[in-house]
Amino acid sequence: MTQPHPNAGLLQRFHRMDETRFGVLLMAPTLLLLAVFLALPIAYAFLMSLNRIELTVSPDWDFVGIDNYLRLASDKRVLESVPRTLYFAGLNVVVATLMALALALVLNESFRGRNLIRVLILLPWAVAPVVSGVMWRYMFHQSYGLINAVLAATGLIQTYVVWFDDPTVSLSIASFATAWKALPFSTLILLASMQGISESLFRASKMDGANIFQRFRFVTLPHLRATLVFVVVLQIISSLQAFDLIYTLTRGGPGQGTVVLNFLTFINAFERLSLGSATAMAIMLAVLIVALSGVSIALSSGRRGGA
Repeated sequence: MTQPHPNAGLLQRFHRMDETRFGVLLMAPTLLLLAVFLALPIAYAFLMSLNRIELTVSPDWDFVGIDNYLRLASDKRVLESVPRTLYFAGLNVVVATLMALALALVLNESFRGRNLIRVLILLPWAVAPVVSGVMWRYMFHQSYGLINAVLAATGLIQTYVVWFDDPTVSLSIASFATAWKALPFSTLILLASMQGISESLFRASKMDGANIFQRFRFVTLPHLRATLVFVVVLQIISSLQAFDLIYTLTRGGPGQGTVVLNFLTFINAFERLSLGSATAMAIMLAVLIVALSGVSIALSSGRRGGA
């Protein structure tokens, strides 16, 4: 007599389970991991932001509700850092996206040495942010930097420029350095999307008399819309979270000229040991990231719907 399978009852339950419940069951381990490593830290950080935690005074937590958030809304340092943060992020997104798009268009063409360039393009990604910040700082050094040497050799400047004496210039250099660091990943994403476009579309557009710019506008760009949105959102997130490269490049100077919100969060948390205020600022920055990313996606969806 055939013995029943020891797990027959369990297997029958799986067979009778509908697709929705079975899908939830399959996602349960991942959801559990997200709850432990993502949801719990966020909840704990939010709880910290509702307390005054000044480790230089006492290790005790003093519940203050939303007082930390109200203080941030009137804090002069925070109000001054917001436009710097938006300028830094905006310049970073524009420069990184345009450079990645241009480089992807070049690498999508067939030419000798293309594979070597595809490998070399990964170098900025392989360099640690701290090393990248030091490298860019030496490039723009006022006495022996490469940029001053090249500009002086070509006659564009008569005397060496002290680049990091101007807050706007310093912030712009930091933004370009951050864009350079993120360039390889964005380029590879756009290049992969371009290679998924059918060649028949380009042949048909050529037969219709479209030039290279018209082929880019009416063939390439529409197929890259979703990928470009993803790249922009990715750049928004990375630029608003930038800290290590700015820290090694400018140390927040001159004065407070390159102190962005994430940098200010570091100062509050690890220099002033004001953990309640720092976590409130971190949550405010997270909300800003979600809001700007949502606006980018909404604007793209609106244009697509209008088209």
